[in-house]
Amino acid sequence: MLYYKQYSLLAESYMFTFTLFLSFWARILLPHLYPDASAAATSAASIAIKTPADNAISEQVTWSTDRRLTWDDFKGLPDDANPHHALTAANLAVNASCKNSQYSYVVKCVFLPQQSWSKKKNSEKLLAHEQLHFDLTEVHARQLRHDLQQISCSNLKTKLSLVVNEAFKRWRAEQDIFDKASKHGMEKEEQEAWAANIAVRLKRLEAYQ
Repeated sequence: MLYYKQYSLLAESYMFTFTLFLSFWARILLPHLYPDASAAATSAASIAIKTPADNAISEQVTWSTDRRLTWDDFKGLPDDANPHHALTAANLAVNASCKNSQYSYVVKCVFLPQQSWSKKKNSEKLLAHEQLHFDLTEVHARQLRHDLQQISCSNLKTKLSLVVNEAFKRWRAEQDIFDKASKHGMEKEEQEAWAANIAVRLKRLEAYQ
């Protein structure tokens, strides 16, 4: 799995804006270890950054308890030369600012339909695994909303990058742990345990939705 990131701090008179897009790309590969292709699939993931000028974020599906992903959301054109079975893209976008001594922030967790595609849209098991990746991203979005409360106009420039960088590290690490523990969704009991754990954490952080 490959991770990389980039962020920028833009300064104007009495206003500082920090925008960070942490994109999670989950690629589903058809394993060579299993002769029955429908029986299992593995995923590889990477983190990429989308800048505000990038057209890839023009269409988004905001995370919601009432809005689950479907294969119809995967609108990107599959790359036949790509060995991956599917690709799911989601953004964790952070914007914090201080204007006229008033501090504010917004954290968004969104799915990117035009950047997501699948060569196998009949696997509910595969889709459920990708939904959990999206749900886990929302867990970290809520935790970040909580953590950003420690920022103020007086420490925005010094603390913001530290708080967001730590959030990024935790998010990246747990996505890895989830994939390894569930064997990319192939371990049914482990995935069910993760689903229950994620649901509990979303409930616990409900105030930061």
